[in-house]
Amino acid sequence: MLSYADRSWLLWVSILLLSVAVSSIFVYYSASGLAHLYEELGKEYVSDEIYYVDTARRILQNVFKVDIDYWSYSGKTDEDYYNLEHPPLGKYIIALSMLVCGDEPLCWRLPGILEASMIPVIIALAYTGRRPPMILAASSAAMAAGSDYILRTAGAVAMLDIHLAFFTALTILAAARGRLGLASIMAGAAASVKMSGVAAVLALIVYIAYAGWMSRRERIRTVVKIVLISLTVYIVMYVPLASYFGPVELVKENINALKWHTTSRPADGPPTSTPTGWIFNVNPFYYSVSGALVSARLNTLIHLPALVAALIITMYHLDRGRERMVFSSILYMSIIITYYLVFVMGNRTLYSFYAVQLTPAAAGVLAEISLLASGGSGTPKTLEGDQRPNGGGDGGSIREARAQDPGAGEAQGGAGVG
Repeated sequence: MLSYADRSWLLWVSILLLSVAVSSIFVYYSASGLAHLYEELGKEYVSDEIYYVDTARRILQNVFKVDIDYWSYSGKTDEDYYNLEHPPLGKYIIALSMLVCGDEPLCWRLPGILEASMIPVIIALAYTGRRPPMILAASSAAMAAGSDYILRTAGAVAMLDIHLAFFTALTILAAARGRLGLASIMAGAAASVKMSGVAAVLALIVYIAYAGWMSRRERIRTVVKIVLISLTVYIVMYVPLASYFGPVELVKENINALKWHTTSRPADGPPTSTPTGWIFNVNPFYYSVSGALVSARLNTLIHLPALVAALIITMYHLDRGRERMVFSSILYMSIIITYYLVFVMGNRTLYSFYAVQLTPAAAGVLAEISLLASGGSGTPKTLEGDQRPNGGGDGGSIREARAQDPGAGEAQGGAGVG
């Protein structure tokens, strides 16, 4: 563990701050530059922006009774359209940007730009600590997120996926720091942006259901709390719409949404691919405006090792359940499996821009590889408390405690909800 008396701490802290700052600033200027380019090329919505922006405006005017000046743009959806095939949180964020900044394109896109630039910072905070291996893990995670091309392109448009990625990153932060209650709230928020955000809830469930450092009773109790907290967040997000449409109508719309998500779009639509195809940039989706094409591509050099490592680490967790620094790996596999379930259930038209949800998870997987390779197995907080020369992580200290007191491991290892 580094201390202020050790002069090397300045070097390590500088490495961390420089990595995080460069990654965040790079994403910010790349995404904002692209958003400005869209504005210069033509007065039109980019890709599916029309559905979310028009719905956000309509929610402001009809649900919240807020009058705003309509921005005359490239089109308008039907007056009774509220994009109910997706949950409302993403549209609330766009609506808030209209109130704060104004009903104009750069304002709609500003939340996505800011959230994209914050994701490298959030992932670094998830894994950093006062030990050099943790600083290196956090630095590499920030740079991995910042170098993923899709994070910059998704952050430049007023669509839902960047908000989904943002709350996914916050779920990783809370889970990695052992705050499962907060992680459940963030996972519920992710699901309240797009239904595919349920992958974060499923990852939390798997993470705890096989947690060898918790008793069986504690695992069951914690899983129930995760489900209840996430579900409560999801329901609360619908309260404003329920007051306008009625609860029964929204239940019907959620059922219709599930059917819609498992049904293929017309064959003459945008390019489609599969979740593993996204990793290899097979047939990527293109954001288009005035003839300019910007693809939703992943950084294969990050995602391919992340996929392989996530699969191995997840299988190891299901078999042993010893390591605690594995949540991002479980989340990465949960996202992949969730989309493949949608594919198997009938929706063959999956678009590569969905894959920005994988970006924070992939960065987290790389951090976990680094930490596990260095001998750490606990959360960042517990890892900092392990000062043994061989750096065995808190897994070793728990096993040693159990040898002396069978109940001590549970006392140290239980990271309950809250």
